[in-house]
Amino acid sequence: MPVELAAIGLQRDFVLERLEREFVIHRVWNAPDKAAALAPVAERIRGVLSHGMAGLPTEVIRALPNLEICVLNGVGLETTDLALARERGIVVTTAQVLYDDVADLAILLGLAACRRLVEADRFVRSGRWQHGPMASGHRFSSRRAGILGLGRIGTAVAKRLDGFGSMISYYDPQPKPDVPYPIASSALALAADADILFLCAAGTHGGGHIVTAPILDALGPTGVLVNVARGWLVDEPALVRALAEKRLGAAGLDVFDDEPHVPPALFALDNVVLTPHIASNTEETRRAMGQNVLDNVLSWFGGQGALTPV
Repeated sequence: MPVELAAIGLQRDFVLERLEREFVIHRVWNAPDKAAALAPVAERIRGVLSHGMAGLPTEVIRALPNLEICVLNGVGLETTDLALARERGIVVTTAQVLYDDVADLAILLGLAACRRLVEADRFVRSGRWQHGPMASGHRFSSRRAGILGLGRIGTAVAKRLDGFGSMISYYDPQPKPDVPYPIASSALALAADADILFLCAAGTHGGGHIVTAPILDALGPTGVLVNVARGWLVDEPALVRALAEKRLGAAGLDVFDDEPHVPPALFALDNVVLTPHIASNTEETRRAMGQNVLDNVLSWFGGQGALTPV
C-alpha cells in the first residue's frame, strides 16, 4: 500500500505531480477545518505537506496519531506547534533557500520608500510632471539602518546594507557576538537611533507586537519602516495613523496582519510602498523551495532521513 500524505498548505504543481506517482495525497488546504477533513483517513497519514503561513498547528498534530514528518515549503514556524511535534517525535523540515530573495526585497522596499519611487511612477503616468517637479525624497545610502531581528534574513539584509555604506546596528533578544554591528539595548532604542528600521524578526501570531506606537514615534517624521517579516508583529492601526499623520516618514510593507486584506486607508497614502507578500516569490526560489519539499519527502520515506530538519 502506498504511503498517504496530507497537503494542508498549497504546494507547487510539479511537487504534487511527482509525489502522486508513489504516494496518496489528500489535498485539504482549502478546508476550513483541516483536522476534521482528515478524520476519515487520520490513522493512515504519515506525512504532512505545508508552508510557513499554514504551518503544523496543534489540532492537526493531535488529529494524526501516526504522523512522522511535516515538510514546510518555507521557513516560518510561527504557526507550527514545534514543542508538541518534538514531544511526539515528529520531524519538521524547512526550505532554507529563500533568504537572499527576502533580503533583496527588503532593500528594494527601503530604496523605494526613501526615494518615493512608486509615487514618482504615478507622478509621471498622471501627467503631473508637466506642471512642475515632484517633491524630493530622501537618501538611502550612508544612513543609519537598524535591523530588528538578526537571524539569517536580518544578516543577509546587513550584508547588502554594507554595500550602501550604511551605519548598521541591531537588536535581537539573542545577541550575536560574532557580528561587527553594535547591538542596541532595546527595540525602542534601536528605532530612536535609526533612519530606516528593517523588521526581520519572527514571532507567534497573537504573541504581541514587536513594532509598537512608541517605536514608530521614535523613528519619527523622516524615519522609514520596512517589514519583510510578519504583519502581525506590527501594531497595524498605529502604523496607519502614524503614516497618515506624517509622524512616520514612510514605510515599505510586504506583509500585513490579515492577508490578503490590507487596511484601505493605506491605499490613499503616497508615503507607503505595498507589495503582496512576494519576498520569496521569484521563479528560481519558488522552484528551489518546491524541490526542497520533494527531496525531503523522498529522502524520509526512502529511509535516508530528513535533509533540512529544524
